[in-house]
Amino acid sequence: MNFLNRTIDRLKASLFSESKSTQESPPKRKSEKDKKAGKNGRAAASTKASSGNGERKRPQSRSGEKRGDSERRQRPKKSWEPSQFIVAPAEGKKRFHDLNLPHSVMHAIADQKFEYCTPIQAEVLEDTLKGRDANGRAQTGTGKTAVFIITILSRLLRNRPEGKRGTGVPRALILAPTRELVIQIAKDARELSQYTPINIQTVFGGMDYKKQKDQLANKRADIIVATPGRLLDFCGQKLLNLRKVETIVIDEADRMLDMGFIPDVRKIIRMLPPKENRQTLMFSATLSDDVERLSYSWTKNPVIVNIEPEQVAADSVNQILYSVTVEDKFALLYNII
Repeated sequence: MNFLNRTIDRLKASLFSESKSTQESPPKRKSEKDKKAGKNGRAAASTKASSGNGERKRPQSRSGEKRGDSERRQRPKKSWEPSQFIVAPAEGKKRFHDLNLPHSVMHAIADQKFEYCTPIQAEVLEDTLKGRDANGRAQTGTGKTAVFIITILSRLLRNRPEGKRGTGVPRALILAPTRELVIQIAKDARELSQYTPINIQTVFGGMDYKKQKDQLANKRADIIVATPGRLLDFCGQKLLNLRKVETIVIDEADRMLDMGFIPDVRKIIRMLPPKENRQTLMFSATLSDDVERLSYSWTKNPVIVNIEPEQVAADSVNQILYSVTVEDKFALLYNII
């Protein structure tokens, strides 16, 4: 019995010793390999949770910009050559390729799909591109606007001024009788100058007074498209200096005459360099005696072109004239409508 009791006591002591050593021993440290495996597992779980559908996000630059966007913006623009704009020679027609225009102007012409010159372009452009004055009779739709825009752009690109020019000192001036015509001419000019560094600004009455004034004061203008009255206003405020103008265009001179703008145009002409030191281009729907006298006064040895309209009015249009008194105008209009 004593032997049995001693055996039981030894077993209890042994169990008590093992239990105490287990509680006091420090926890086993993880190896580096185990740590790395744990980190990779957590990162994979985080990526999957954030993407929602398990797809990888596109890597971004430090600025938060996607790599593809940056590469596209840094990609150089493809060069353009006139040989890419193929227009076959045609008998009795003149191509723009034959005029030796600057590549940047030809590029814009190709974009507009202008293949052959209109009659007024074929007759005038060769002379005006050489710096000669012009007096042309041509109506809207004959391509006369492209004549003076192409002439101006080619001259400005080939004759770069020496030194820096300040604001309000244009190199070319285009005068038109109405705001709508100014806006249309400027639109055409911007399309043809889109591959050039040339800046175009508009000056006209009736709206945007402060906006136009701020642009003239803060931005260099190579070409000004203007109505006479607002142009004189800004010249009076010293926002514009016309002494460096190389080319002056007077569009629709007959309408200028009819609308009473000729006195204003005379004032503007006196602000320009003398006619011997500038190029003057005049266009009119009619060549009346008054318009010819103005041309003689403002131009030097101009090339004179008279383009007859192909069709004055559409055959499908019936024209009727009603001769009525002022009192009956409203009643007549009401009954016609």
